[in-house]
This record gives sequence, C-alpha cells and structure tokens, in this order.
Amino acid sequence: MLLLIVGTGATSILSTTNAQSVTLEDPYFVEKGMVTTQKEIAPNITQFTFVANGTLNGDLEVTDTGKFESISKGEPAPGLLTTKHGIITTKDGSEMANYTGIDVGNYTDYQGASAYSTNSTGKLAFLNNMLGIYKGETGESGNFVLREWHWK
Repeated sequence: MLLLIVGTGATSILSTTNAQSVTLEDPYFVEKGMVTTQKEIAPNITQFTFVANGTLNGDLEVTDTGKFESISKGEPAPGLLTTKHGIITTKDGSEMANYTGIDVGNYTDYQGASAYSTNSTGKLAFLNNMLGIYKGETGESGNFVLREWHWK
C-alpha cells in the first residue's frame, strides 16, 4: 500500500507495507558543553574539539570529549554535514564508551545519530551497540546543549 501526502510545498510518497512507528520519550542523555578549539583543515572543512558534562538516564554523571569535522555544503543547499568521534567517561573515570556520530544542520541547530561501543560491564554497559538520535543547539560563544534519545 502507498500513501500519498500532499502539504504546503511538499509531496511525499510513503510505503506503509513495512511502516514502523517510533515514540520518543524523555531523552536518556542530556549534556552541556563548549567548543574548545576550531581550525580550518581544508577548504570548506573545519575541525573542532569539545568538552561537555552530561547526565545519562537521569542520574549518571559523565564527561564527553571528542572532535568533529564540519563540511560546508554551500549552495544550492547551504548547511553542514558533520562527522563526530567522542568518548563518554563516568565521573570517576572507571568506565568509558566510544561513539561515532553524523549530523546535518547548521552551526546553531543540528540533528543526527550516534552509534556506541563499549567493553563496560557496569553502568555504561547499556550503551554497547546502541544507536541514539539527537538534537543540538550551539550559541555564538560555542556553548552547546544536546539531547539524545535511544532509537528502539
């Protein structure tokens, strides 16, 4: 079965044969951080490093550090395509999880997905092989807020 949706300025065709619904509840990860360095590494490519403090599952305090590279897409579709690599560490430093992400948007408003891996058998074990989707906002000073939901 196909479903045709026509709205203001857009037409979409959706196949409902294998349709799945997704419900996003409260984010499992919320962090606040800042960009610590920024340098142009090639035309239209900028590399950033960042540090953030966050909370997983409402009460587990973590630190998130890493880097990302943004590629300016230019005209006719302005915006950024960003790849990100980071490490989430428990506050006491006893556990770590790695992740790789990709997002689209612009410098102030973006959304994307992160894929996690960890050898942890403790508090961060739930992140192993998990996919999260996120929404972030960055201010002019480089401070950001990111909220992430578990893709189930």
